[in-house]
Amino acid sequence: MKKLNLIAAATVLTASTSAYADPMIISEWSFVNEAGFFDWTTRGNGTNSISSSGDSSDGGTSILSSGALPDNLCWGDPAGGSGGNQSCLSINSPVSNNTTQTWDEDGMMTDLNGGAPQGNVMTVGIDADYTSAFKQGTAVKHDNFPITGEFLDTVSIRDGLKLTAAAPAGVEVLAPELEFMVDFWETPNAGLDADGTCPFGPAAFTAGSVNENGCSDIFNIVGFDGAGDLNIVASGDGFIDFSVKFQVSGVDASMYHRDYELITRLSGLDVTFDNNGVGFVTRENGVNILNAQFAVRAIDAPEPSTLAVFAVSLLGLAGFSRRKFK
Repeated sequence: MKKLNLIAAATVLTASTSAYADPMIISEWSFVNEAGFFDWTTRGNGTNSISSSGDSSDGGTSILSSGALPDNLCWGDPAGGSGGNQSCLSINSPVSNNTTQTWDEDGMMTDLNGGAPQGNVMTVGIDADYTSAFKQGTAVKHDNFPITGEFLDTVSIRDGLKLTAAAPAGVEVLAPELEFMVDFWETPNAGLDADGTCPFGPAAFTAGSVNENGCSDIFNIVGFDGAGDLNIVASGDGFIDFSVKFQVSGVDASMYHRDYELITRLSGLDVTFDNNGVGFVTRENGVNILNAQFAVRAIDAPEPSTLAVFAVSLLGLAGFSRRKFK
């Protein structure tokens, strides 16, 4: 009978522990997003070697593990002489909750929030829709112009995000730092063969198409296939959404929810998939913007099994019985 009473008491205790209120979701964050280039390689020879410039932290304290990186690369000899332009990749970095502008589709600065700061990111609940919660992050601009000589072959991008909770005060999180190796394809403008075949889309110089000014270039993000810590959650003709999980430390887990995911949307360019990863298509003889936005969503925390909770309850009751006997 005593054993039955003990088990019954343990069952009641186990049930009562599950009746406690769920920990509060950390609902609001200020943020800094920083990104830059490193480890680039080139192919071919020409008058102009690839050049790097800029500072991903704008002279401030960098949040990247490497410290500040260049946020601008230019390469190639302008086709047609000195009157042309080099091709360049640039990153609009850093971006924060206090940022008021970003690049539009033509590469011009435009207001995000009527000229006011874009504001803090608000956490989305577990399994809730995140698409209305996006905040502007860093964006990549490709000034794509006809060139000869030395071409960009590969380049890596390092991207970091620092989140600071509005409450509880003083809680900071460095979200998992992302690194992408980009395999850049500077395609022949007239096409791959006599028919003007392009790697993506219709033949070169097809009016009204992505290849209207010649075959578009492609920068392929190698290994971006949803493996490892990255999870592709949605994609379409002009966007791809991926997530990475993170956990908040330094808070009382009984009071505050600790498990979240960072969801990033890349958009603004045509997307192409192959066996190596995801490619983004950039039109010739113009400016192309790969926009990056992000949201924070709470996710389910790993829970101890019922058996484990039951065992802890039994141990607690056994300790109580021993103290009573003594």
